Amino acid sequence: MTQRKAVIVAGAAGPESDANTVLQRFGFGRSASVQDLTALLRLLRDDSFELVIVPLQDMGAVELATLEREIVRSGSTTVIGTAPQAEPGLILQAMRAGVQEFLVFPPNAQEFSAALDRLTRRGRPEAEQGKTIAVYTAKGGLGSTSIAVNLAFGLADANPSGRVALADFVVHGGDLRVHLNMSPSYDVGDLVQRVERIDADLLSSILTPVEGGVWVLPSSDRPEIGEMVDATTAATLVTELRNHFAYTVLDCEHHLTDRTLAALDGADKIVLVTQLNVAALRGTQRTISLCERLGYGADKLAIVVNRHQANEVLTPSDASTLLNMPIFHLLPNDFKSSDGAVSKGVPVGRYDRNSRLTQSYTQLVAKLTGLGNTNGKARESSSRLSRIFSIGKR
Repeated sequence: MTQRKAVIVAGAAGPESDANTVLQRFGFGRSASVQDLTALLRLLRDDSFELVIVPLQDMGAVELATLEREIVRSGSTTVIGTAPQAEPGLILQAMRAGVQEFLVFPPNAQEFSAALDRLTRRGRPEAEQGKTIAVYTAKGGLGSTSIAVNLAFGLADANPSGRVALADFVVHGGDLRVHLNMSPSYDVGDLVQRVERIDADLLSSILTPVEGGVWVLPSSDRPEIGEMVDATTAATLVTELRNHFAYTVLDCEHHLTDRTLAALDGADKIVLVTQLNVAALRGTQRTISLCERLGYGADKLAIVVNRHQANEVLTPSDASTLLNMPIFHLLPNDFKSSDGAVSKGVPVGRYDRNSRLTQSYTQLVAKLTGLGNTNGKARESSSRLSRIFSIGKR
């Protein structure tokens, strides 16, 4: 996938490693670096960049006018200006010259992220919204959280130019913290307490960015938060995440509470997790029946068999017959890779990119969305399913 390109003038974004860490979350490759405006202009005439970060304190009216002409000529370059102090006159002059965002130097990661998010949203059509995938199983212990985690990181890998959110809808005591070895500063409780004021800045400050391009909304340790997240609040969270992220993956609780139904209602696709044993398949059968009563079309459901082994008594064909629905995807039983990834707090693809399980998740993402590359058979299925699911790149 092509990465977005940024260039930083005279260290205007602060420490290079810190700046590149934030830029990576928004789909940028390693930034280019030049020492002054003259070098920047030469670079912009030879190559195209989506983002330029400049030190405003080093630029007078002539330099700003020169930069403005180059911005207009490129047609697609956005500019962030920084300076040691927020001087109103300097900021106004810069904005008139086409600088879209101002940050006090050196910008911290939160402010830098919020500015990039605003620029990203400005560049999208107002009506464009992200896509939401809910991962659900009526029975615990089938690996739904693991699938939600790896699906989110797979989406981020396949779509580096769009942000991915991963939200724990087991709002009290969920397992995303464990799977990603997180000690977050904020959680879903902090968000629902300000649900009437959710915007891009609030989401950027509360969700935890994780290496790999995924922003995580973990569950709360406070039992009372569960009572605060009713159907209306849950629906609002789903809507706001959809509005601000290219893809949102919801790790749903097993009990069909009002908030779980709100999450399933708001999802574009529901990944129903099951295994090839009678208990798991009976639970999936009941869930499918409920989904039919709720009016969900068959194209909204994707049955994913987890921990599949070739020598199981029940076959995928048996499961499809029992459920009266096709099996969407088989995830192989790879305990070593899965357990090792959880132990290190990383997705399977970071633990062992060459494992069968990693390759299977890549294929699952492609089949769900049309993103990424897979083998010929999966490509054919992906093409058909992408038309049903109607997901494109953002």
